[in-house]
Amino acid sequence: MSWRPLLAALFGLLLTLPLMWLLYAAMFEQGTNPPHAQDKMSIPMLSAEQRRGLLTYGHPCKTDRDCESPLRCFFSTHTMSRYCSDSRCVTDLQCQEGFVCRTQTTTSNRDPIRICSPVGARKEGEMCMEHSPSSDYACEKDLLCQSRCGRPCRPDEPSSCPEGFFCHDGSEDGPSCLPTCEGRTCPDGQRCVALDRPKLEGRHASICARVYGRDCEKEPCPQGQLCLRQTYPQPPDAVWMQCVSSCGDGAPPCSEGTVCHQSRCHESCAPEDPSSCKPGFVCHQKTSREPWRCVPAPRASSRPSP
Repeated sequence: MSWRPLLAALFGLLLTLPLMWLLYAAMFEQGTNPPHAQDKMSIPMLSAEQRRGLLTYGHPCKTDRDCESPLRCFFSTHTMSRYCSDSRCVTDLQCQEGFVCRTQTTTSNRDPIRICSPVGARKEGEMCMEHSPSSDYACEKDLLCQSRCGRPCRPDEPSSCPEGFFCHDGSEDGPSCLPTCEGRTCPDGQRCVALDRPKLEGRHASICARVYGRDCEKEPCPQGQLCLRQTYPQPPDAVWMQCVSSCGDGAPPCSEGTVCHQSRCHESCAPEDPSSCKPGFVCHQKTSREPWRCVPAPRASSRPSP
């Protein structure tokens, strides 16, 4: 019997034990934020030597199949590219100042990885972007992002969220508080509008807001059209709604009075005629190659929809 294969296997196991212990200890260290307990286990954070031993580490990829185990195909919002990577952190302590350790899914939607995401100034209830490439749309340090910033909470304890919020379990990093106006009276000119979030036990994220455009939540769009809702940081109490249909790639041409832009039919307009767009919308053309179309005018909006 040859002892060399057995010794090699034992040596390899001993090399991985310190890494496994560090991961375990870091996850349960006080004052840190371990991954959501109900989620799948995140892939490990490898050592520099282990990364050098993987041929696909840092290489471009399309799916997880393009990466060696345990690497996953990761989409970076900073470089706007996909590449094979391991977890870049386990706790906030492994991120530089101004960053926190957060969980992100990979192309296969399994075995998430942990990355350092920027900390921002977005407060509880304000709009945010998960894994924002900058601090502009990132939440404050102790808040989680589910399109809106919210503190961590426990679904079985409603009191873990402040008044006007409810606990929603829809984030890789665990449940967080989302705003709701159900059961509340909204100010004049506003109503309780559901945000684009799935319902949870009969509840959904919602805000008191003034609606601009066609209120397609109350007046459904014609068959074949989608109710597009848009919100912006300013003002925080407004929602823009439009009925849009698909165009291009074999879809029927846009109807009269609409133009095709980014695979959707938008209302067309004349830049010299301010009244060619509904209140709360402006006539816009980003480049000369794009058509003039009506787009939300968040900062300029001041009149209710008719």
